[in-house]
Amino acid sequence: MINTKIPFYGLFVVIGILSGLYIIYKNIKTLNYKKEENYGLILYILLGTLFGAKYFTLLTNFNKYKDNIDFNKIGLSSYGAAIGIIILLIIFAKQYKKNLKELINNILPAIPLMYGISKIGCFLAGCCYGIKYNGPLSITYKYSLSAPNNTSLFPVQITETIIFILIYLYLSKKKKENKNIIGISLFLCALAKFLLDYLRMNHMGKILTINQIVSIPFIVTGLFIYFKEKSKNNWLTFAYI
Repeated sequence: MINTKIPFYGLFVVIGILSGLYIIYKNIKTLNYKKEENYGLILYILLGTLFGAKYFTLLTNFNKYKDNIDFNKIGLSSYGAAIGIIILLIIFAKQYKKNLKELINNILPAIPLMYGISKIGCFLAGCCYGIKYNGPLSITYKYSLSAPNNTSLFPVQITETIIFILIYLYLSKKKKENKNIIGISLFLCALAKFLLDYLRMNHMGKILTINQIVSIPFIVTGLFIYFKEKSKNNWLTFAYI
């Protein structure tokens, strides 16, 4: 990697969040909310993303930060962001008397896009680096403050970018077909996170990482919602016939 002082991690996190918020804004315009409600919802999502991502990292790495809690230096957790968004959406739906399921269905496609773009920053900075790997497309850092330098690694971060952008494109297609994507969104994103964690260096020596443990209830919830919706639709089709 090139030696530069450009803060790529922060830059791509910002680009990822702004890209996701743009997609969300486009989606929620179809709900015919008032303009101030649209802006309010975007603000709620932004706050949920930032505070959820920071606090989840703090809680799951408390021993690392407890002696010097500086929120500027605390990393961002994707699961924390997702949980923060869900909590703020619940609050928004209750406050403005909106359909929560409808809200989530319109917002979920943007989440993997946010994550996928932000991982480009991780790739360029060297954080969340992969296992030792000498095969095709391996990456060797020379100036990273996070990854081991002069060591051939698997490019897990850019792999995540590709996979999650593909998930975003798939979910967007389903959304345009007026499909309920809540179950399949949770399942695909959580399963991808679970499997990709095996390619990270920090998985070495562990049965399951924190990310994988958190992934399990998301996978189960996603499957439950998906099959519940599918069985309901099958019953409606049968009843119509």
